[in-house]
Amino acid sequence: MVQLKQVSLRLKSIKSIQKITKTMKMVSASKFTKAERELQAARPFGYGPRKFYESSQLVLGKVDVKKDEKAKEPSAPEPVTEKIEEKDTKKVRRIYVAVTSDRGLCGGIHSGVARRIRREMTAREAEAPTHKLVCIGDKSRLLLHRTFSDSMLVSVKDIGRIAPVFTDASIMAAAITDAGYTYDVGEIYYNKYFTPVKYEMTIVPFFNKFKIESAPNINAFDDVEADQLECYAEWTLAALIYYALKEAAASEQSARMAAMDNATKNAAEMIRKLTLLFNRTRQAVITRELIEIISGAAALK
Repeated sequence: MVQLKQVSLRLKSIKSIQKITKTMKMVSASKFTKAERELQAARPFGYGPRKFYESSQLVLGKVDVKKDEKAKEPSAPEPVTEKIEEKDTKKVRRIYVAVTSDRGLCGGIHSGVARRIRREMTAREAEAPTHKLVCIGDKSRLLLHRTFSDSMLVSVKDIGRIAPVFTDASIMAAAITDAGYTYDVGEIYYNKYFTPVKYEMTIVPFFNKFKIESAPNINAFDDVEADQLECYAEWTLAALIYYALKEAAASEQSARMAAMDNATKNAAEMIRKLTLLFNRTRQAVITRELIEIISGAAALK
């Protein structure tokens, strides 16, 4: 028979966990409201560079899907880089940027980014000299460091504790530029926020100055000097990282809010079952003691 003390301790522990998860849900809801509001202001930072890549034909496909085209096209299409890369994929120097954070308890939102990067690098037979990895957030570093330790270029910590600002993205972009690795194309892997219950893993590319200069439709723009192109390439990297950080922050808070809500409901169900078990066990103990008392009294007669 189950001991009453064990059930009581277990019940007390789960009630404490329920209080924690309920509090974390309320905190995440507050942070989510702020993250969603800041995301609306940050989305132009991501739309501008991606629209330029589309206009210069560096990528194929539309940047964003309009409301009347949702039924025809997927909500988060993956960008397709230049066809010249298909000739010899191994010689293309790539950078994979994983945008996550240091905090957990938000479902599989971080593992989805790491899983996609691992699949892409394995499919491309990624080698350390031509494929480098940038981990923004400690979660992606922990998930990818063991497999691709030789490809690690930059690792950024202390992400997710406070809301990211453009200065943080500029420092990350400067660290990637100062790392001394000349890349042809980069890919930012992040979770794009749609609704409080929906987010999708999305890829957005970025290019260096030489790729922008050799874009098929670059002549459609006015003559631009090399220094201006270099500054623009550096700014687009910082802008896209900032945009990805804001999208990932909103997705993370919504996922944590949902995870804590599910944890609170599961704790309530466990408390209900354990309370029923505790009452039945206590009733059985009381019944057994009454039987012993009555049996002892009857034996004395």
